[in-house]
Amino acid sequence: MLKRRRGQGYLEFVIVLPGMLLLTLLVWEFAYFWWAREVTATATFEAARQVAVGQTPTQGYQAYREIMATGLGQMAEQHQGQFSLAVRPSYRSVQARADVPYQWPTGLGALMGGGLQLELKSSAFFRLEQFYPGPPDKFE
Repeated sequence: MLKRRRGQGYLEFVIVLPGMLLLTLLVWEFAYFWWAREVTATATFEAARQVAVGQTPTQGYQAYREIMATGLGQMAEQHQGQFSLAVRPSYRSVQARADVPYQWPTGLGALMGGGLQLELKSSAFFRLEQFYPGPPDKFE
């Protein structure tokens, strides 16, 4: 009776292994995509915050590029996308938007016949941190 079950563990291993590898690869790719989303959101947030506290828009753009380069490495050069930083003094605000194309670099996208074209979008809005005195007899 034991001789019949000799290869059962090996057979189960061979059947389950491809599914487990595919699941592991899917989790890895999703984590990398999530990381790129978080880096883009952080870069957008920090660029807008720096302008809101008194830095120039040029310094905000520089902060965005540095955070993207630090977080994504070589992929940051490929994933520059569109980034806009708008200062609106009449509304006492600054707004930043990023729209970055993202292509699965390797792994699951390559197995499916090419990279998936996705977009990383983020935005940030801040009030300018300046004191605006109003008329002495009115509240703003």
